[in-house]
Amino acid sequence: MTDELKKRIMLLAQKYEVNEFLNDDPSRFMHRYSAVVDKEVVAFLAANLAFGNRKQILSHIEIILSCITDSNLSPREWILSERYKSFCENDLHKTFYRMYTYQDLLLFFDAIRAILHESETLGSYFRQKWLTSQNKNEPYLHQLVAKSFPKECALISHCKSGAAKKLNMLLRWLVRDNSPVDLGLWKWYDKKKLLIPLDTHVMSVAHSWGLIKSKGANLKTAIELTDKMRNVFPDDPVKADFALFGLGVNTRSQDE
Repeated sequence: MTDELKKRIMLLAQKYEVNEFLNDDPSRFMHRYSAVVDKEVVAFLAANLAFGNRKQILSHIEIILSCITDSNLSPREWILSERYKSFCENDLHKTFYRMYTYQDLLLFFDAIRAILHESETLGSYFRQKWLTSQNKNEPYLHQLVAKSFPKECALISHCKSGAAKKLNMLLRWLVRDNSPVDLGLWKWYDKKKLLIPLDTHVMSVAHSWGLIKSKGANLKTAIELTDKMRNVFPDDPVKADFALFGLGVNTRSQDE
């Protein structure tokens, strides 16, 4: 990687990692809440519905959050009281958004509820799981997180060789600190270990810059690209996600 490209990535990351980034991004929803556990719950929901058209993503997340608001409960209380069941159960086999059904949402919320019965926060639950895990076949946190959700839940990627874009984006939100966008709640996990979330915009820019050769958005490519970004941000490689994603989205908007 040339010094010129490194400088460009640094400048673009600085340009896009700003408060305004939240305006059109699903990460904005977690900032509505003050309690750590509510931020976590909404982050899990928003990240795992983040697939497809951004406007549609935002509107469908808002549908669920509006139901929570109308109940006069916090996100944590809404789940622990099983109010989500009335939202899901009448239409279990109907599609909620894209390929995701109400059944997928029910399985998702059931898993979150089970976690919250064990721990005060999602972070404390996964911290304990991570510290006690001896399974060397799952060296990445997103793989451990996926195990807490049933394989039948389409919202969560269980493919060990997959890029797990949504889960790695979620972990960026929860782990990275000193950011106007990311929350930095999970201080027990080293942000150096995070992986770049491989969405179509990131892949497109990374290819155009010659950072990756593979056209497949898989775990191997995510590791390869993240390793390249350590040359730019040694202690925080996923900061480069703002440069790659931000430029990709902006370029596409100009093309449209």
